[in-house]
Amino acid sequence: MPNYYNFNELININKVEINPDGWITPIIIEFGIGDNIMYYWRVAGTKHTFSIPLARMNFVSAGNYDKHFKMVLENFKDEYLEWKKQNFDTKWKREYEYEYRQFIL
Repeated sequence: MPNYYNFNELININKVEINPDGWITPIIIEFGIGDNIMYYWRVAGTKHTFSIPLARMNFVSAGNYDKHFKMVLENFKDEYLEWKKQNFDTKWKREYEYEYRQFIL
């Protein structure tokens, strides 16, 4: 389900360009740290926010955040396309479609 976070509340906001498979690239990722020691990130131009605890992010990415963002978006794309194939329809799925239809091939 879509998750939204106010990026004005983040510190150390950065941007990175990535090229995940199955996406219209390049994709710009905006990310920063929240006061609860979480990384929050999103595809620029969308509102849905992904989150991951800072310690977990450092563990799974070994400091290569681009790799983590790319992996998550590729997995998300696979799920998104599976929902479409199954004609799965809920309000939150329609919100995802609205936000990501311009980015996913």
